[in-house]
Amino acid sequence: MNQPIIECLKLSKKYVLTKIQPKLSLREEMEKFIRSVITRNVQFIPQKENFWALKNISFNIYQGETIGVIGPNGAGKSTLLKILANIITPTSGKIILRGTIGSLLEVGAGFRGELTGRENVYLAGAILGIPKVKIDKQFTEIVNFSGVKKFIDIPVKYYSSGMYIRLAFSVTIQLEPDILLVDEVFAVGDNKFQEASLKKMEEICSEKKRTIIFISHNMDFIKRLCKKVYLIKKGRIVAQGDAEKIIKIYLDNN
Repeated sequence: MNQPIIECLKLSKKYVLTKIQPKLSLREEMEKFIRSVITRNVQFIPQKENFWALKNISFNIYQGETIGVIGPNGAGKSTLLKILANIITPTSGKIILRGTIGSLLEVGAGFRGELTGRENVYLAGAILGIPKVKIDKQFTEIVNFSGVKKFIDIPVKYYSSGMYIRLAFSVTIQLEPDILLVDEVFAVGDNKFQEASLKKMEEICSEKKRTIIFISHNMDFIKRLCKKVYLIKKGRIVAQGDAEKIIKIYLDNN
């Protein structure tokens, strides 16, 4: 069997949370100060607790697979993709990636606001290791699909969220990374963009050349694109397998 394009072994991510003390009235602050002077305990030690966004996650994904990731808000889905995209580092565990990564994780991530749309297209290509001559050939197709031709030489900080994500999606899709990470991008944009993007994703899935990990709260989108699904709750993969089966488990318990 071929090697997995993504190997994830016992991956965990911990955040240390600091509890914010409730705001006190002036009288309560004075009483607190007096008590601290009397007891000579003037040091304030904030309360902290550990929050495990991911805990002991392991899986293998192979070239050409499209994996859906579902679960409630705060389950750890986006944290997982950010680790795979090398945006944040895991607390423990190991990841092996055998290919280039293209990510569409959130509006505002990836592009430089001060650069124009045109400049960001070439920057994204350079990050993926795409030769400039190839970007030149695909540039017109990228811009036409995004629908932002009139604004391509304007800094993207002036784009609407819909314009931004359309261009980001078009760049990532057309430049053909080996691994594509997608997190709820279809929540931004109109129905026309959603349908065009889904059709493009379906084309990619049918070719089985690129590997896709797709997060969405829209189960219809998941069913349309994914044959296999991971269900994540409280930082753990609690179920995985056939999309229809895992989606039913999720919906029956929510």
